[in-house]
Amino acid sequence: MSTGTMRALLVLALALLFVGAILQVSWPDTEAIDNTTNEDVGNALFGADDASGYGLVMFFIGLLLLVALLGGVFLAKEEKE
Repeated sequence: MSTGTMRALLVLALALLFVGAILQVSWPDTEAIDNTTNEDVGNALFGADDASGYGLVMFFIGLLLLVALLGGVFLAKEEKE
């Protein structure tokens, strides 16, 4: 068998394994799912008023990640001599 045929058979086997795993899961009924709204999630993350929640913490984490990303780009940049 050629390399292309082996790859195609491997992809097919993995796809069948994936589909089989999806079909074996016992998915919950739609009535059993919690009826959490977007507003509930927003209130949990950012708080119902200005003094509660994690909004400020999330802002600082995002700012830290942005600075880390820019620092990584700066360090990865090659210097011309």
